[in-house]
Amino acid sequence: MLRQIWSYVETAALVLLIALFAAMIGTCSAQVIWRYLFSDPLIWSEELARYLFIWIGFLSSWLAWKHRAHIALDAVTMLSGPRIRAFSQRLVEAIILAFCLYTLPSSLTVVDLTHAQPSAVLELPMSVVYASFTVMIVLIAVDIVVGWVSPAPAAATHVEA
Repeated sequence: MLRQIWSYVETAALVLLIALFAAMIGTCSAQVIWRYLFSDPLIWSEELARYLFIWIGFLSSWLAWKHRAHIALDAVTMLSGPRIRAFSQRLVEAIILAFCLYTLPSSLTVVDLTHAQPSAVLELPMSVVYASFTVMIVLIAVDIVVGWVSPAPAAATHVEA
C-alpha cells in the first residue's frame, strides 16, 4: 500500500519535471523569437528560464537518486560480495538520509525567510525558487524510508552473455 502511494507521488514528480522542461523550452524559444524576429526581447523570460532550470536540476537530482544513477564508487559494488554490497548500499542510504534530515530545518527556514522577498522581474516570492531544494531532499528522504519499510519486489534475475 505504501509503495503504491509512493508510486503516485513519483509519477506526479515526473509529470512536473516534464512540464518544467516544456515550460523552459517554450520560454527560451519565445525569447529567441521575440529578440530576433520582433527585435523586442522579453524582459521576463531569462528569469523564468533560470528558475525553471533550478527546479529541473533539483528534481533531476531526486530522479538520479531514485535510479541510483549518481556517480558512485563502482569498485565497492563490483568487487565485493552480496553482503558487502547490501551493507554499503544501506550505509550510503543512511548517510544520505542523515544529510536530508540535517538540512531540512535550514531549508525550511530559508523558504520561510524568503517568502516575502519578490524576484526582480516576475515578482514571484523567492521562496518558490528555494523550495526546490526542500522538495528534492524530502523526495530523496521519503524514497529511502519507503525502500526500507516496504522493499520493492525482487526483479527477475537477468544474466547477460
